[in-house]
Amino acid sequence: MMMLTSPDATEKAKAAAALCNICSETDSNRELVVHAGGLPSLIDMLKHPSPEVPFMQSAAAACICNLAANINSKEIIATSGALEVLVQVLRSDNQAAAAQAAGALWSLCVDNDMNKQRVADAGAIPHLIALLHAPDTFAQSQSAGALSECSIRNDNNKRLISEHGAILPLVKMLRSQDLSVQRLSSCALCNVCANHEANKRQAREVGALPVLVHLLSTSQVPEVLSPVAGAICNLSMKCAENKAEFIRLGATDILRHLVTSPIPSLHGNALAALEQLELG
Repeated sequence: MMMLTSPDATEKAKAAAALCNICSETDSNRELVVHAGGLPSLIDMLKHPSPEVPFMQSAAAACICNLAANINSKEIIATSGALEVLVQVLRSDNQAAAAQAAGALWSLCVDNDMNKQRVADAGAIPHLIALLHAPDTFAQSQSAGALSECSIRNDNNKRLISEHGAILPLVKMLRSQDLSVQRLSSCALCNVCANHEANKRQAREVGALPVLVHLLSTSQVPEVLSPVAGAICNLSMKCAENKAEFIRLGATDILRHLVTSPIPSLHGNALAALEQLELG
């Protein structure tokens, strides 16, 4: 903690990286860093990175991401000024730092509906969508995860995400060879389209349905198949056009096979999707 305020920029950045690792799995450590006053130094590193230490912003943003995993610290971090600075980092030319900033915003939004609105109000959504086009798969996955989380229980954010053009790049990401990108783009489509008729229609119009069915039929990875089935479920719900298209594409037979999976999340999502397609 003392090294966070060191006059040596390299030492400060290394301290942020070390705290990031120390807080990666331990909730008590996360709370300790926040309550011991670690946030101001981390925010300062985001705002004033040293040109001689290129990993400084990335380390600080990654550390805040792990700190925000603590349910009791989300509000403190969001109202400390960190959220707005993270959005500024999203806009920077430092793509590695932007990816970590997206991850930190994602972490702040998990199980916190107020932070989902704060992220949108701070103007993050267009910059998260821009990051979907990054050549780096980690940046793509972190931005997709943040957009996915922001859309849960927030119809306004769903509208903003689609209006700013996220659905087409998310569909393109389904074709990625990277499993995290496949999984998180599927999650994002699942959540962005849930109970949102316009987004369901847009997803169909940009070609999401055949791509989802292709991934459902070719992937062998349960962590990918589960959100794909969830997306099919949400896209089919109360949408006759999507339901008919999924049936025409052969999704029903694939889902019947996946329902036999012993993995609870895959079994549950496949069953829910199958029930939507088989509703009279």
